[in-house]
Amino acid sequence: MNQKNKHSPVIVRFSKHKNLLDFGFKKQTKKFFKKFEKDSKIDINSNNLIKFIEQSYSYARIVLNLYSSKYSKKLYSQPALFTIIALKTYLNLTYREIVEFISFSDRLQKYLKIRSAPNHSTLQKFFKRMPTDMFERITTQIISHLEIRPKLVALDGSGFTSDYADKYYSKIRSHDVKNFTKCHIAIDVDSRIILYSQAVKGPRHDVKFAIASIRGLKKYNPQFIIADKAYDTNAIRTCINEEIKASDQIPLKSNFRHGWYRRLSIKTFKKEIYSRRNNVESIFSVIKRKYSGINKSKSTRLQNKETRLKTLVYNIDLSTKI
Repeated sequence: MNQKNKHSPVIVRFSKHKNLLDFGFKKQTKKFFKKFEKDSKIDINSNNLIKFIEQSYSYARIVLNLYSSKYSKKLYSQPALFTIIALKTYLNLTYREIVEFISFSDRLQKYLKIRSAPNHSTLQKFFKRMPTDMFERITTQIISHLEIRPKLVALDGSGFTSDYADKYYSKIRSHDVKNFTKCHIAIDVDSRIILYSQAVKGPRHDVKFAIASIRGLKKYNPQFIIADKAYDTNAIRTCINEEIKASDQIPLKSNFRHGWYRRLSIKTFKKEIYSRRNNVESIFSVIKRKYSGINKSKSTRLQNKETRLKTLVYNIDLSTKI
């Protein structure tokens, strides 16, 4: 039997190849591509990611020195390295992933005034030596730039885990995570900006953060301090009323016995003001959802710094939208 070879290379070579026009797609003209370029420029200018990079770099240039030492090789400035670290947290990437992201973007390298992407070890070393008072200085710059005058301030704390174990593995091994990073923040209820943040190794009661955070709010002259029952102590109420001249909006515990300001709060407590305390809980929810509630650093010092960095990234991101 003679059968034709339908699979011959010669036949395949001269077969008809279809393109998009055969499936009903229209051929795009030069006008289409010009319109596409115009629309893409509009999208770039209104991109939240680009705004975040610009704000991070601008605040870092104000707060940080250009280089950490006069003997520096001057390959990467400190503001540029901070912007990359903040972008890493913003995009929830690892050190190696953010290096690949920077390598891909020529425009970002040009904006940060760097010739190439830094090595991941360079970013890690910068994060280790990054001064912790930088968080407060950048926060002060954000608040002054936005001209925020806080009247209602809410306090609360939450935990950030640092366990690398898989959830299924932890379950079958009955491994419960006991150590975590306890973060405490004070926010302006109206603008939802974080005015004060602190982080230590947990477990730690919120009361131990309260006095320091309340004293840090004195320069803002708030009218009301809002907190839950965990802050119902006479020392905290005295600090609020006498040191910063504000009114405490803290519900009383059922077993309270003494304290002049605690008895006075029966008359001064206002439910409509206290109902706005849930703003501070929603901020913790946003931070954990967008930037992860799990710290990837191994040492306690770096876990605390990473937690505070997430609160600062939240502030910078929010400042681009106000």
